[in-house]
Amino acid sequence: MKKKTGIQGDLRLAAESKKSGQIKLSAGLLWSSTQNLGQAVLLRQEAQTIECLGCETVAGDRRPVDWAVRLAGLNPQEQTKISVQTGLNSSQVGFYVFDVPSMPEPQLSSIVRTQAEGVLPLPISSMRLAWRVDLAQPANRCILAAVRSEVYQQARDWGIPQEGGAVIPDAVGLIACWHACFESARHQALALTVGTDQAVAVLTEEGRILNLVRIDVDPDASARLLIGDLLQSLATLGSDMQSTEIFLLSGGSDRHPQLAEELKKEGFHVHLSGLDRDKMRRIKNADPDAIQRCPEAFGLALLGLDGRAMDFDFSVERARPSLTMRQQMLSAPVLRAAVGILLAAAVCVLGLYWKEKTELRTLQRRLSVSDEGQTAQQLLAMMDYRQHVAKARPDLLELLDLLRQVQPEGLLLDQFTFERGKPVELRGIADSYEQAYEFQKKLQQRSEIRQVQLLEPTLDEKTKKINFRIRFLYRSFSG
Repeated sequence: MKKKTGIQGDLRLAAESKKSGQIKLSAGLLWSSTQNLGQAVLLRQEAQTIECLGCETVAGDRRPVDWAVRLAGLNPQEQTKISVQTGLNSSQVGFYVFDVPSMPEPQLSSIVRTQAEGVLPLPISSMRLAWRVDLAQPANRCILAAVRSEVYQQARDWGIPQEGGAVIPDAVGLIACWHACFESARHQALALTVGTDQAVAVLTEEGRILNLVRIDVDPDASARLLIGDLLQSLATLGSDMQSTEIFLLSGGSDRHPQLAEELKKEGFHVHLSGLDRDKMRRIKNADPDAIQRCPEAFGLALLGLDGRAMDFDFSVERARPSLTMRQQMLSAPVLRAAVGILLAAAVCVLGLYWKEKTELRTLQRRLSVSDEGQTAQQLLAMMDYRQHVAKARPDLLELLDLLRQVQPEGLLLDQFTFERGKPVELRGIADSYEQAYEFQKKLQQRSEIRQVQLLEPTLDEKTKKINFRIRFLYRSFSG
């Protein structure tokens, strides 16, 4: 079961707000540093409904908080009465998905940052990170959001008041608005929005973002070309996308029905998701056209009324150990070097042990035919005990030879984790998905190995190779 955490799209009524002391004024801001402007929405929660006080495009040289204060009829000193959520444009945020072990903070933060080093396009020191970890099998699934530090700081300087506020991906607001205002679904589905310059596809379940891809849009290009780009991007979200319902958020454009029909021809289950009249009755003075043009800012404002912590809030510092030596020891290059050294040491020790076992068998044959009395029998019993102990030790040489026998030609293994009581884990590079699956199948056929799992086979766009992980239990040494 996945842990149900994150956004909840249902709007809270005023009676609940009074009990919990939630904020009554909320501003949702959508910031784009490339255009140096943003969209601002201000909502106020009343007795039985939510009222939209205004929706406006705000230039980058203006403070949207000042606009919200004036619109709400507050004094400048009362700006802290407004909850402010600033959303970063999807073109400036990257989403990455990988597995992490079950560990408490701050060790978990170190693991996430170490994993992030291998997937981020820039050094981790120049990025701002936010993530959520969901309980999943066979490991915990981490969904990581990353943005360049300077973009985060620009958004914070533009949209955050003197105290409080949040900086989050605009997709969080998009999903909140989808559930609050549009025809939507709680089961795993894909919410797709197509704008003038980009299309964003968000894989979501129970209001939580599971993954996201974006596609640059040429407004003069045909719908067929956009479909081609969409198909390639959707394939990166998983092989079962054709069985996942797609909700295309209608933006009032003639292009959306055409896109829906093209996707249906490709075998996808597509719905045109328009505004839901029953849901919209809760919101007074809301401009339907404005909501369809900028659902992200509207959803961010709705989240502020909820008053709870939001997914992927870049303004929240995650727990982490102090810098210096510990972080350096957990960095990916050092870990790989350490694994190599330990592997070499293990081979050396096990080689000496193998020599000892050979000498033990020779001595055993000599003593078994001699008449040395009780002393020799005691020595034989002791040696027999040592043999039983040896059988409980991991035979690394045997495992390496086994891997050599089943490894397909052309497949490379570059990382190896072998620790008593834990599954063996390999990282490698294959020429194709089929080759990785062939390796998994051959391992499953060996009696010494059980519970073989192929994890995260992903295509490297640069090398056109498949990066993968294999995890399995080896004899009795893996528990």
